[in-house]
Amino acid sequence: MGCSFLYIFQVPFYFVVPTGQACHVSAHIYILTKKTDDKGGGIIAIKQTINQKIYRPDIHSKRIPVTNIGSRMVRTKELSDFQRGTVIGCHLSNKSVRQISALLELPRSTVSAVIVKWKRLGATTAQPRSGRPHKLTELDRRVLKHVARTNRPSSVATLTTEFQTASGSKVSTRTVRRELREMGFHGRAAAHKPKITKSGLQAVTVADDIKEKVKLDLPKVKGQLLIFGATNWDLIGRKEVPKAQAAFRNLGQNLWGPHRYGSLSDVQVSSVVSGPCAAHSLLITTEGKLWSWGRNEKGQLGHGDTKRLEAPKLIEALADEVVVAAACGRNHTLALTEGGTAYSFGENKLGQLGQGNQTDAVLSPAPIQYNGQPLVKVACGAEFSMVVDCKGNLYSFGCPEYGQLGHNSDGKFIARAQRIEFDCETIARRVAIFMEKSKDGQVTPVPNVVVRDVACGGNHTLILDSQKRVFSWGFGGYGRLGHTEQKDEMVPRLVKLFDFPGRGASQIYTGYQCSFTVNEMGGLFFWGVTNTSRESTMYPKAVQDLCGWKVRSLACGKSSIVIAADDSTISWGPSPTFGELGYGDNKAKSSTTAQEVKTLDGVYTEQVVMGYAHCLVIARQDTPQEQEMLKKLPEYNPGPL
Repeated sequence: MGCSFLYIFQVPFYFVVPTGQACHVSAHIYILTKKTDDKGGGIIAIKQTINQKIYRPDIHSKRIPVTNIGSRMVRTKELSDFQRGTVIGCHLSNKSVRQISALLELPRSTVSAVIVKWKRLGATTAQPRSGRPHKLTELDRRVLKHVARTNRPSSVATLTTEFQTASGSKVSTRTVRRELREMGFHGRAAAHKPKITKSGLQAVTVADDIKEKVKLDLPKVKGQLLIFGATNWDLIGRKEVPKAQAAFRNLGQNLWGPHRYGSLSDVQVSSVVSGPCAAHSLLITTEGKLWSWGRNEKGQLGHGDTKRLEAPKLIEALADEVVVAAACGRNHTLALTEGGTAYSFGENKLGQLGQGNQTDAVLSPAPIQYNGQPLVKVACGAEFSMVVDCKGNLYSFGCPEYGQLGHNSDGKFIARAQRIEFDCETIARRVAIFMEKSKDGQVTPVPNVVVRDVACGGNHTLILDSQKRVFSWGFGGYGRLGHTEQKDEMVPRLVKLFDFPGRGASQIYTGYQCSFTVNEMGGLFFWGVTNTSRESTMYPKAVQDLCGWKVRSLACGKSSIVIAADDSTISWGPSPTFGELGYGDNKAKSSTTAQEVKTLDGVYTEQVVMGYAHCLVIARQDTPQEQEMLKKLPEYNPGPL
């Protein structure tokens, strides 16, 4: 007697073959493997199916003619499924492609394709074949598969649009539908469904159409606002004041040390906001009210006009809202309410307000055009914006010039001779693809990215995800992306240094052309450049001068850096500076190494923020001693225009 092992679909089944005899098997047999008998016989090749005789080639010297399985099994869909299952059975029995091809008399390419499909999709279903080669490369197919999984349930038209954005490939909806069917993705009225899967079950997707309700909290910080640096808002970052603001050419001064705003002596500040390319600023009070001041040529202060403001003023249009966060671009502003709604105002020539159009300016706050889950984070670059919803999805809109929107395109097109324009995103569009790239240029999509924080430089973006990984993309000049090269990245690319156990990131910050990260161990890393006349840092390097300091808050302007760490405030930056380092009158104006700000000795800084050339600080005033220290600082009381 001999004992053999065979597969029926995925269920193992044992049966006995008498030596020198034939037997009948009434089942769908895929393959017979690893037969042993009293004499140590060889392998029996099964080429018959239901109620067919099985013979022992090692006993019967005369070969019994059998029907070619390749010619029989392509006549009907049932036999084709049987054929594919047979190939998989052989593969699971550790047979090589060559052996399976010889055993079943099938081309090696066919056998290999069936096995690859099984490994990739876990299915052996026969799919419709047009006879044409794939229009998508293997990388594009991987991208399409990722898009389909992350956008379920969606129409083919929607998936086609998302795929074209992520890959840059211009393919038709018909091609995408055919590729999705080959991958095992099917619509509600699918003509073909996988019969055999690794789990044995069909995947069921439940629509996530229910919009959640959130109530975001204000930052748990309160204190008094301090300012130092340049206050000539119309001249900051320019060689000359525009003609329209020529009357204010000499208005504003450089504050070389920390000053208190006299008009805000009784206002408790919860958060302060500016940006590395901004000449305007915002503050949020402990009651959730938004105030603004600074440059206002495009209405970025939200007061319904373009009048410059020297001191903070409440934005009346948002007086009934509780604002929990905000962000400043070069000439535009985003504000986020506790209910997860984002408002935008300011310049909109490149669609950076996300209101579905490209107008010169919007002078009063208006909601962005967005109908997804409530938003929890907002960030602004020079002429683009980023928002994050409560599910960890990232959306972007505005100017795509360097790929900073993350949609795998810089948006350039030739409008007419000698003129290039940009196809700007005017509504919030989800960033669908995240990837990592090996040294040899191999690109691999990174799945399961749930965004927890986002920061924008002038033309680049950083995100921190739930797995403490850091991704960067956009303009790559001076190494600000941290990928050891100056190439622009059109989609979020993994910064590999922080993709190891124990090395994950906990905080991210961006300057105009540099980036910072604080890792899990509290170490501060820097890449990019602050002084373009010096050598740039092409990948994340530890800031040795701050080794052992616990960084609480960090801000970077055009070229200067200010940090709140432990009980001190630290700053440095190359010349020229305008007082944003806070060293005081008759002191050094710049420094190439980190130095403590002596003018803030005894003052506990909760938060630091920098604009293009000014610094804002929230100073704690919980104790009488802290209040007394703040009273010693000079007041800044700019006169009315």
